[in-house]
Amino acid sequence: MNTSASSLRALKGQILLPRPLNCLITAFSVGVGAFAAGLHLLPPEVWWAALAAALLAGAGNGLNDVADLEIDRINRPQRPLPAGHLSRRTALVQSVVLALAGIGIAWWQRPALGGMALLVTAALALYDLWLKRTALWGNLLVSALAAAAFPFGALAAGQLGRAWIPAGFAFLFHLGREIIKDLEDVEGDRAQGARTLPLRTGAPFAAALAAGLLLVLAVFTWWPWLGGIYGWPYLVPVLGVDALLLWTSWRLLHDRAAMPGAQLSSRLKWGMLLGLLAVVAGEVG
Repeated sequence: MNTSASSLRALKGQILLPRPLNCLITAFSVGVGAFAAGLHLLPPEVWWAALAAALLAGAGNGLNDVADLEIDRINRPQRPLPAGHLSRRTALVQSVVLALAGIGIAWWQRPALGGMALLVTAALALYDLWLKRTALWGNLLVSALAAAAFPFGALAAGQLGRAWIPAGFAFLFHLGREIIKDLEDVEGDRAQGARTLPLRTGAPFAAALAAGLLLVLAVFTWWPWLGGIYGWPYLVPVLGVDALLLWTSWRLLHDRAAMPGAQLSSRLKWGMLLGLLAVVAGEVG
């Protein structure tokens, strides 16, 4: 019985390690990038690119957990590695396999996609080995990688089109969210000697910067509609996105103690999905 229970925990850990929801959001972002590039009927190349990007995202999440094991023992003890469901070696091997599979699929579809996948993988390694514990540089890199899902989809589609619009929004969104996650992780980061933005500048400044980025994003989300790029269908989901951004900013500035960063960052995931729907609605409308 103990062996069976241990095997089930290990299987659950292997499933949860890549963070399936994040992988699905990445795959959806690739499809939205191709959609914004002008392909409203997505060919098989885009579906394969979405799978490759999801695998790379899963690899990045796994490598992040391998690098963050000691920090997660304090901040996120329920994750597979600190909970003891997986060994560090198993997680590393699984993540490398996912990365190689993602690069291979991307290269099979188009060498340019494979080259971009290689760059993304190298950037993930750079982040985990060095930049993740620095002030702001790691946040900037993660935000750029998240935004890269849209041009990745556009590259699979063979044209850029308007994929730069959601890419720009994603960069600002993820930059604000990454700073919020650093606010959440202060205790573990301090224990491991990291020098993240809240530890370098203080939590109030970091919270104000995150709130400012989200407010700037809320303003910019109106530009595609005011500029005549997207029509009325775009506004309905965007109003939901902006309401979430404004609420999060207010809590960061006025009520951080009552709303821990973990809750803020997790609730912002709904903003990702609403934002993707807004771009699709704008392209269709």
